[in-house]
Amino acid sequence: MSATPVGLEVKGGSRWVQEAVELLSSMRFAIALLTIICIASVIGTVVQQHQPPVNYVNQFGPFWSEVFGRLGLYAVYSAGWFLLILAFLVTSTSLCVARHTPKILGDLRNYKENIRESALLAFHLKGKGVLPLSREQALARVNEVLSGDGWKGKAQVRDAGVMVAARQGAANKLGYIAAHSAIVLICL
Repeated sequence: MSATPVGLEVKGGSRWVQEAVELLSSMRFAIALLTIICIASVIGTVVQQHQPPVNYVNQFGPFWSEVFGRLGLYAVYSAGWFLLILAFLVTSTSLCVARHTPKILGDLRNYKENIRESALLAFHLKGKGVLPLSREQALARVNEVLSGDGWKGKAQVRDAGVMVAARQGAANKLGYIAAHSAIVLICL
């Protein structure tokens, strides 16, 4: 099983439509589009835009000025191919936001406290210990330490003891939604 994120999955419809939506919503596709837009922006910055044709003939010669003109390099930001790439970027980013928003909003409320103990061993941040206090005192002490460092915790009594699930910075995930939505808004 792969841990890499895949694009948005469409249930139903033709296989061609499913594969197209998956491609459009994949991060690799969006990064490829951003790379092309960056290259085009460099060209649009280096080559002066919207100058009289005679300036381009003097600068590049008759043959290359004609080639560059047909490619739309003298008006990069309003060229059809640039706007098409921008439209694909907006579509791709919108599909990514639509794919991740429900999971992010669900994670804002979820502490993952119902996970098996064996699965907890795979978590990056974890700890295990025994305190020489009563259960109530130990929970109060753990809560005090966690809240002092900005963590929000939730305790669950289990057969082998008490499991405390804690999280910090859950609202930071809203930054993903805000940043990607801003990209869509700016492109529009």
